[in-house]
Amino acid sequence: MTLYISDIMGTPIGDLIWKEEIELSSLKNKTLGVDGHNITYQFLTTIRDLNGEYLTNSQGIVTSHIIGLFYRMSKLLQENINLAFVFDGKSLDLKKDTITKRHDIKIEASKNAEIKKLAGDLEGSAQLMKRTAKITPEMISNAKELLDAFNIQHFDALHDGEAQLSVMNMQGKLDGIVSQDYDVLLLGGKDLYKNIAISGKKKAMGKDYYIQVKPEHINLEKTLDKMQLTREKLIWIGMLIGTDFNEKVPKVGPKTAIKLVQENDSLENIFAKLEYKPDYDPQEVFDIFWKPKAKDIEINKPQLPNFPKIKDLLISKYEFNEDRVNNTLNELEKTLTEKKAQKTLWG
Repeated sequence: MTLYISDIMGTPIGDLIWKEEIELSSLKNKTLGVDGHNITYQFLTTIRDLNGEYLTNSQGIVTSHIIGLFYRMSKLLQENINLAFVFDGKSLDLKKDTITKRHDIKIEASKNAEIKKLAGDLEGSAQLMKRTAKITPEMISNAKELLDAFNIQHFDALHDGEAQLSVMNMQGKLDGIVSQDYDVLLLGGKDLYKNIAISGKKKAMGKDYYIQVKPEHINLEKTLDKMQLTREKLIWIGMLIGTDFNEKVPKVGPKTAIKLVQENDSLENIFAKLEYKPDYDPQEVFDIFWKPKAKDIEINKPQLPNFPKIKDLLISKYEFNEDRVNNTLNELEKTLTEKKAQKTLWG
């Protein structure tokens, strides 16, 4: 499971699913939907200075996620992958408690980080600061501005971005979904791609060593076959161990949840066996996953990036190193021009 997200985002079913390590080259010619809020959060969490603070320009504008998006999009476009970003719309009422709890977690992490800093534990403070990442409207606006310069399609979902992407994946409009959140499986997403934005070495949280992180492909059909379950029962598992829309059942972990859904034909029977009375409407939560609400969106044909516009944004607005920007964009422009001549995805 994803160490820095699993405790506060999505459904913790990572140990249960079918997955395989892949190379980015295997995604050539695919159109992938990207959970914009999810990937922005990843970069805000992982790209920090030595004190655990966001990277900013001289005006105080946060650049951590812009750095991540720039280099990651350049890499994926070079691999001949078409991208479409979706950002969260209005949160469902049932998610408000989760949002509040996440906010409380960040406040607590910030307080503990300050305590460690005052005690001289700068590394411990920096690690805790990574848990304080918060996405602001300005960050999303700046991310969209960069996407526009790259001529990468983006849109806002009705509610959660992963619901929109899952529906489009089911409809065949997207070949897969780029996210760290397993909720897309409960929502019916067929193919989930993890670690697309953070491949490489990453320091294990709270440890003094690094782990190798490689892109992963998670397939819903193979996951259900491995677990000998239906998607309906996969949703039950999510509800038993906790989702963004309901609290977990006390003392029920993933292994117990699997056994319960395999042995019972209804969620009501499971609750009765556990003598558990939910303080929410189980059918309402189930329907959020079973019948996700989404807009009718068509995917555009990919266009070449607006290279002068990208350079102006990165160098003038965000104060990136000019040589590094030019080297990355020159390489990308050369690759895409050659591929256009070959009439590939960009032809």
